[in-house]
Amino acid sequence: MHEEIGLQIKILIVDDDKIIADILKDLITGKERSVDVCHDGLAAIERIQKNFYDLIIVDLVMPRVGGLDVLKYARKINPDVIVIIITGYASLETAIMAIKEGAYDYIRKPCKLDEIKIVVENAIDKISLNRENRELLKKLQDAYHELMVLKKDKNDEKEILAEEGKIASINFFSSNMPILHYLYNTDSPPNNYVDKLQALSSLKENGLLTESEFKEFKNHLLRMISLNK
Repeated sequence: MHEEIGLQIKILIVDDDKIIADILKDLITGKERSVDVCHDGLAAIERIQKNFYDLIIVDLVMPRVGGLDVLKYARKINPDVIVIIITGYASLETAIMAIKEGAYDYIRKPCKLDEIKIVVENAIDKISLNRENRELLKKLQDAYHELMVLKKDKNDEKEILAEEGKIASINFFSSNMPILHYLYNTDSPPNNYVDKLQALSSLKENGLLTESEFKEFKNHLLRMISLNK
């Protein structure tokens, strides 16, 4: 998978109607956004092969390669990519199929500019939140490794390696865990561990944390309680 580039949000617009494509580009271009445009599905696939994209806006019906094929290929390359489908009324059933394939949303033609802007802004908010969650979870992973270093003088080396193996097995980059955003929010009280433990329990009960992830996060918080006594 391609690496994310800086803080820019990379967007690809795919529509065989050049006028609509240009209107969409003008509408969503903004600060810290890089917007590319192409006019058929095959060209879109070639771009996706060479570039990382956070968001793809694609017309469903196009010559050579349609929007549904672009959606499937894009998600194969980057499962976290957000895809918005543009469709005519006659293609509504296919648009619903696209949602089942993982599309974030669909916009029906004739497009209303306000509707497009709202859907795109919501998608960009989700991209930003997912990035923030990945960063927070990476910091948590780093904190675990630091704890392992502190334990080296007190624990057998095999025990440390086993503990690190558990940490390495955690899925720290799930894009479907927005509730974790507030667990390590710097605006919250630093010693409010009870609330954090309750939040972890809620995540586990709702299926957003596996059993092993829940245990590791809980043990980390319990260690913090011990260190701050």
